[in-house]
Amino acid sequence: MRSDFLACLVALACGAAAQSGLPPTVDSSAQVTKLATLPKESYTVDQPFTEGATRDPATGDVYFVDQNSNKILKWSVADKKLSVFMHPAGYSNGMTFDKYGKLIACADERNQLWEISTNVTKSVPWPQPLNSAVGDKGKGGNVVLPEYTVIMDGKYNGKQLGGPNDVWAMPDNSLYFTDPYWSRKWWASGRRAEQDVNTVYRVSPDRKTITRALATFLTSDGKAGSPNGIISSPDGKTLYVAALGGPGSGGGETYAYDVGANGALSNRRLWAQFGSDGMTMDNQGNMYMSAPVSRSGVTVVSIATGKQVGFIPVSETPANLAFGGVDQSTLYITARTGFYSIPTKVKGAHLVK
Repeated sequence: MRSDFLACLVALACGAAAQSGLPPTVDSSAQVTKLATLPKESYTVDQPFTEGATRDPATGDVYFVDQNSNKILKWSVADKKLSVFMHPAGYSNGMTFDKYGKLIACADERNQLWEISTNVTKSVPWPQPLNSAVGDKGKGGNVVLPEYTVIMDGKYNGKQLGGPNDVWAMPDNSLYFTDPYWSRKWWASGRRAEQDVNTVYRVSPDRKTITRALATFLTSDGKAGSPNGIISSPDGKTLYVAALGGPGSGGGETYAYDVGANGALSNRRLWAQFGSDGMTMDNQGNMYMSAPVSRSGVTVVSIATGKQVGFIPVSETPANLAFGGVDQSTLYITARTGFYSIPTKVKGAHLVK
C-alpha cells in the first residue's frame, strides 16, 4: 500500500489503450455499491485506508484491513454486517487464506507474517506500539485477540526486511510475499532500509525457511523495482508480481514467472504494462487489478494476453479486491475509506489443493 500511488499509476497507465466500458464479466446494469465507510478514530494515522481483501474459503466472508487504524475487519456475507475482527492487528496490510483456512497477514509494524485463527481467541497483554506517538495511547492490561502465530520474524540474513506488503498462499502451503520499503509512521524512529534490494521472498511449506525467490527485481527500463501486488494461477504454476509505479520504482508493470521445483521462479516476462496494489482472478481467465487507467476504478485484464478488457469505476481509488460470498460471484473492493461490492457473472478462481 502507498497512500500516494494514484497519481503515479494514472500517469503510467494512461499510455495503455483504455477500455472504459464494463467488462463482459459484469452485467451492463450492475452497479458498485458502497457497503461501509470506515470511521476515523482518535488513533487513526491520517485517514482510514482499506486494504488486504481476502475471502474465507469456508464461509465466503471477506476479511480486509483498515491499516491506518490498525484493524482487521470482517464482512459477514450472511448477515451483511461489518465487524472488527482484530484490533490492534500489527498494522496489517496484505492478507491471504492458506489451504488450511488460516488467515495470513503482513503485519507491517514489525515486518512479520502472522498466521491467524478465525475461530480461536486468546487474552494477551495489550501490544505496545513501536512508536508511542501513534496508535492507541495509554492502553494497559489484557485484550482478547484472535490467536496468532508469528511465522516470519521480520528479518532476512540477520537484516531487517523493508516491510512485507502483500502475500499469497500457494497450493503446496508455501507463501510468497513482496517486500518493498516505504516508510511508515508507526515504525520506530530512525529506522532505515537494511536490505540491498526490494524483492520477493518465499516461505517454505513447513513455514521454517525463508528464501529470496528473486535475487533482483528490475523493471523493463532496468531500474530497481518496488514489488507490490502478488497472486498465482489457480494451479500454482504461474506467479504474477506487480511493480507499483512511483519514485525509484522504475514504473508500473506486472511480471509473470513460472513456478518450478521447490518454488524456484523462472521465465520472467512482462505480462502487463501497468502495476497494481492488489489483484484477484475469476474462473474465466481474467485478472482484476486496482490499477486506474484514466480514473478511479478496477482494471480487468485478460490473463492470456495481458490486455485490458474492461473497467469498473469506483468513487474512491481501490487498493485491493477479492471475490467473496458462498458462491464467489461478488467482487468486493477496498478503496480508501470505503468498502464496496459489485455482482458479477463469473466466480472467483479456486486454488488447486
